[in-house]
Amino acid sequence: MPSPMIRRNVTTRPELDARLLALLDAIDEPVSIASAIRDRDGRLLDFRLEFVNLAAADWAGVPREKMIGLITGELLPEFRSSGFFDTLAEVVETGVPYHEVGAQVDDAVTGGEWVGGIYDMRAIRLGDGYFSTWRRQAATSKPG
Repeated sequence: MPSPMIRRNVTTRPELDARLLALLDAIDEPVSIASAIRDRDGRLLDFRLEFVNLAAADWAGVPREKMIGLITGELLPEFRSSGFFDTLAEVVETGVPYHEVGAQVDDAVTGGEWVGGIYDMRAIRLGDGYFSTWRRQAATSKPG
């Protein structure tokens, strides 16, 4: 007996990927996806940006195409010294999500904008990397 269900077209993986990336671009909050860079022994060395949405590019003041493929420290010089590298490394290694309201950021995007301020920041593990969002609650002045 034939199935009573109506046969429907199934979305292919590339179509679904394109729809998901378009959805992330439609979000007015900055979003980034980065993958872990590891040494031969599996130690986490850094992160490489795989995707940033349009809001993240606007926030940074750098075209998205110039951000994709960068190592986080190339984009944000104070990334390690601020402790955010360690925070994201812990998210990737443990799988425990990160959320902080009132996170202090004092940094400038290389070739882009001063992004100092107080932020609401979130990150979750995504494969061997992370998915993060952030929203600036208040801007701070650039020192000097």
